[in-house]
Amino acid sequence: MKKLYMFSLILILSCILAACSQKENSKTTETDIAEEVNEEQDHDHDDHEGHDHEEDSVELDYKKLDEAIAKVLNEIPSFSVQSEIERGTKEDLVNYFNADKMEFRLKVERVIGNQEYNSEELKAYAEYYVEENLLAIDIAKKKYNIEVTKSEVTSFIDDNVKAVVPEEKKLYANSIGVTLEELDNIFDRDIYIMDVLWSKLTPILMEKHPQAVGESEVEYMNRLTNDFYDI
Repeated sequence: MKKLYMFSLILILSCILAACSQKENSKTTETDIAEEVNEEQDHDHDDHEGHDHEEDSVELDYKKLDEAIAKVLNEIPSFSVQSEIERGTKEDLVNYFNADKMEFRLKVERVIGNQEYNSEELKAYAEYYVEENLLAIDIAKKKYNIEVTKSEVTSFIDDNVKAVVPEEKKLYANSIGVTLEELDNIFDRDIYIMDVLWSKLTPILMEKHPQAVGESEVEYMNRLTNDFYDI
């Protein structure tokens, strides 16, 4: 799978989260660009949960949100929203990445979207998602000397996430028992860490590897992604 597109796919699937406010903001991030390309891209590898892009337009029934959260929490006994909030108070970026949290997000999205799912496949995908994000952070530091700081992520959230608060976001925060501040700055911080990382990496990759004449956007993004992971 083209890994850069995997990250953007996760943001699409996490539309029930605070990330949805970015879509209503006039500012465009590198992740937004990757999402547009992703819609045209066929994955080389199995993406574990077998998504197709028709799911991006699935109507979500937020009346089922409380029911969905209760169901999913029961399915993932090792996961606790409050534990995630406590983990996020630590400085290390790694603390924001948790496969259980990603599995929770995916399953809740499926339930309120009235979609069936394979628990084992979503669990495997969630684990893969976390591994690939942490790998990207490691490569960025070792190969490009790029790191994401706490202040950069906080500024990104302040500028791109908090400006608009959709009603769905309020419902979601209330249903999982966190404040909007905790949702943006702690629970969903892994999403924004990756937004910041790719916003810093993409210009460097583009400068290092300019788009060739006749090369499509999909081909170009594939090449940039492959170069990034070619360690």
